Amino acid sequence: MRYVIPEQIRRRFGEALRIDEPLAPHTSFRIGGPADLFIAARTRDDIADAVTAAEAAGLPWIVLGRCSNVLIHEDGIRGLVIRNDASSFTFDPRTGVVQCDSGARLPSVGAQTARAGLAGLEWAVGIPGSVGGGVVMNAGAHGGCIADVLAYAEILDHGQRSQYPAAALEHSYRVSRLQRERDLVVLGAEFHLTPCAPAECLARVQSFRRHRQETQPTDPGAGSIFRNPPQASAGALIDRAGLKGTRHGGALISPKHGNFIVNVDHATFADVVALIDVARTTVARQFGIDLHPEVEFLGPEGRLSLDEVHRL
Repeated sequence: MRYVIPEQIRRRFGEALRIDEPLAPHTSFRIGGPADLFIAARTRDDIADAVTAAEAAGLPWIVLGRCSNVLIHEDGIRGLVIRNDASSFTFDPRTGVVQCDSGARLPSVGAQTARAGLAGLEWAVGIPGSVGGGVVMNAGAHGGCIADVLAYAEILDHGQRSQYPAAALEHSYRVSRLQRERDLVVLGAEFHLTPCAPAECLARVQSFRRHRQETQPTDPGAGSIFRNPPQASAGALIDRAGLKGTRHGGALISPKHGNFIVNVDHATFADVVALIDVARTTVARQFGIDLHPEVEFLGPEGRLSLDEVHRL
């Protein structure tokens, strides 16, 4: 460990603070080295207090959700990793208002609101991430996305907590301003859904679940690796390029879906990156289309661009 534990963090979190915590078990890829310091934050106040204390002490920090869309290097992450386990949510079937902590699981929110006869988040049952991550990347599937139903997000900005209306977050396809301004932390969100016959909502939920089971692998991985390019499907392009089933070390381009790379035998960070490079290079050569990763890369100093990944 390279950092002294700030006294404010030690007092606030006590035995909940862990040192040299392995991150691989916390990720859907099952890849990644240790965090110098690690806290599982169970409330919005936990997240805000941890971030504010780290900033005051000059300690690097990062907030991670369900880690279903990240690839972490074996050298781990320096400073403080805050795992977002603030997972409460409530909804009112009469008004369609849904209020969520940012660590709430999207599949749970989608399924329970559908069961109550609220439409707009049924697609979320197939997204194995958190509300906060969904707000940051404008998660979506089956023609729906977060931006369609988001009213506002509660944001932490250097110790100040404010409500940002959805329009202020500048959402577009799998993008928001929160990906550029990483000091802004999503603490919660409010969605406005539409009343619907519960049977109709649940039918869509079941259809989306069946589609996921039939088309996506169950091995450890990170969901879609690439964003879909305009007017095309990344998975279809990788399939047409003949890359499904390509393996590097312990990582495999899934035979079931070309846009999934899975960990089949103790894969490393480098194994996954090698397959990402193969897919990007081959698709560009055969079809003249650039694929851009949707997965986030994390190294010792935090988030990495693909160019920075190659310099590790």
